[in-house]
Amino acid sequence: MLKPKTRGRVMAKTAAIAVVGAGVLFGAVPALASLVAVPKPVTYDCATSAGATTAYRIQMDLTGPANPAPSSTIVATWKIGPSASPGMTAASAIPSGERIAVEADVLVTGSPVPSELRSVGATGTASAIAAGSTIQPPNVLITMTPTATGVIGIQPDGFTLYLAPTAGAPAGTEGELLTCTVATTASAEASAAALLITVKPSTANTNTGTPTPTNTSTNTGTPTPTPTNTRASVKPTITVYETVTASSTRTRQIERTPGGGAATGGGGDAGPDARVIILSGTLMVAGAAVGGMVLRRRTAARG
Repeated sequence: MLKPKTRGRVMAKTAAIAVVGAGVLFGAVPALASLVAVPKPVTYDCATSAGATTAYRIQMDLTGPANPAPSSTIVATWKIGPSASPGMTAASAIPSGERIAVEADVLVTGSPVPSELRSVGATGTASAIAAGSTIQPPNVLITMTPTATGVIGIQPDGFTLYLAPTAGAPAGTEGELLTCTVATTASAEASAAALLITVKPSTANTNTGTPTPTNTSTNTGTPTPTPTNTRASVKPTITVYETVTASSTRTRQIERTPGGGAATGGGGDAGPDARVIILSGTLMVAGAAVGGMVLRRRTAARG
């Protein structure tokens, strides 16, 4: 059976985890820090269920989030394949009721997470594959939660491809396709294909300066006091104290009545009588009338 064999392989490698973890803590992480997270080929020795072994140069493509924060969930994706010539192909036809599944080992290193050799797996969709066609394993997801800042390294290791029956199929119908391990000469290739994830502090906690107080009042403006000229707005009140001397209201009676009329003041000297002037004017008019008649008669007599 496949799973017991895979578990046995994982247990055999567990003894080396302590040695690998020590190397990571004392120097492997600085070495991994110079790696580039791009697809890299790694040489694998893959054995079929019949025992035939073939070397495959398989592309390892690991991707993950950039600069996650501590206590956040990180999900890295491991895509196995394709392989260069020769390619991983199906030795015989695979019916549509079968699904290709993968069980893989990854070496997780770094201080934000525990260093361990972790076993992960994935199952693809059911589809028919003709004999000699390329086998494409499903993508594997690797989930972890860092507890601090630092660099996490995810390095690909061995994997096993097998056929997983659909629901309702009888037990024990699993079929192993390939069991692949990193070639003894390809340890440097596996290290170069590792994914590096840098865990950085959250941006909300990077401000270590003195906090600036924030006015939480709804009145965002700052009232400016306006000086008031109280001397101009307040009129002084002046109180005048006057001393009034009381006098008697009685009036003394006049003891002697003056003679004559009341004195009204003196006027100018009187001029000529107006009647003389009127009479003189009348005589002059009458004389002029008589003289005119005399002159008129003389003129008529001459003519």
